[in-house]
Amino acid sequence: MAYQQGFSLKLLRTGSLAVLLAATTALPLRAETVRYTDHDPLGGMRTQFVNDVWLPAIAEASTGSIEVTPMFGGTLMGSKEVLSGVGDGIADLGFVFPGHYPERLVAHTIFPLFPRGPAKFENMAWFYHQLYDRVPAYREELESAGVVPLMTTAGLPGVFVSKYEMTSLDGLKDYKWRAGGKWLLKYLGNAGAAPVSVPWGDVYVALQTGTIDGVFSNYDGVHLMRFDEVAPNVMLSKELWYSIPFVHIANKEFYDGLSDEGRAALQAASAKAETEFGAVYDATFNSIRDAEIAAGVKVTELSPADIEIWENPDELVKLRAEWVEEAKASGLENAQEVMDQTAAIFDEAMARE
Repeated sequence: MAYQQGFSLKLLRTGSLAVLLAATTALPLRAETVRYTDHDPLGGMRTQFVNDVWLPAIAEASTGSIEVTPMFGGTLMGSKEVLSGVGDGIADLGFVFPGHYPERLVAHTIFPLFPRGPAKFENMAWFYHQLYDRVPAYREELESAGVVPLMTTAGLPGVFVSKYEMTSLDGLKDYKWRAGGKWLLKYLGNAGAAPVSVPWGDVYVALQTGTIDGVFSNYDGVHLMRFDEVAPNVMLSKELWYSIPFVHIANKEFYDGLSDEGRAALQAASAKAETEFGAVYDATFNSIRDAEIAAGVKVTELSPADIEIWENPDELVKLRAEWVEEAKASGLENAQEVMDQTAAIFDEAMARE
């Protein structure tokens, strides 16, 4: 990807305008390349947004001084290597899915304990930013890994995709269902399903062969992997947000080494891109639903009763208490405080709806 040539990023890091001006008159300079790593391939909602919106916004905000070379599809590192890889400076920017780091990002494992959330992305983003600003544990986990958060996006809401026709979540009972992570599997069990763990890459064949009867996952992921081809029954609601944030990070040493202007450019580009993601989120949700209906997939909106079944407030209290104990055992000594603070901020986010 080519961008306009500008000041050297190394000079941008000096913070000295005098050095910068003197150097630019001494010899022609070209922008230093910054590497971005992402384990997902281009073509998905998030990766295409990063490639088409966020990275160009960085080039524009920095007037070409920060030139990003993106490496998608795990060409540089896999999903469970990015946190260490960016933290060690192998790449300057990257995408981290916190669900892949339960032992290192313990506080971040809390998100599935909020199964019903905002329907608007702007309120999700507000929630995530408030957590990073007001609950020290979240930012400290990232900084201890040598990274800082720049931008959050999200997957589309979770949907139920089944081989058999369902008219309500009562239809989960006694069928084999797959979800990602222990908490979502517990929700399936509480709703009467037989929870089954299947690797993401094996789900399509598992649906084909009857190893599982259905899967609960984010809508964009389900459609991108074509699970709705072999399981053409979908139940959905925007209230069942896919709560784990998709965190786009920078190497902390790289970020701290930038001049004030360099950091401001990264922050401005990230904020600008994030405000544009909401429209992409809504448009992608609608386009997937329309495409499925046109292809003959039965798409059903979850009822309030269905959502209540999934949230299951009585069981949710128990699961949150279980999370607190497990988080303490994993080293998050103030886990109860983190839960209480997160729940309070979450209520504020929901009030914005």
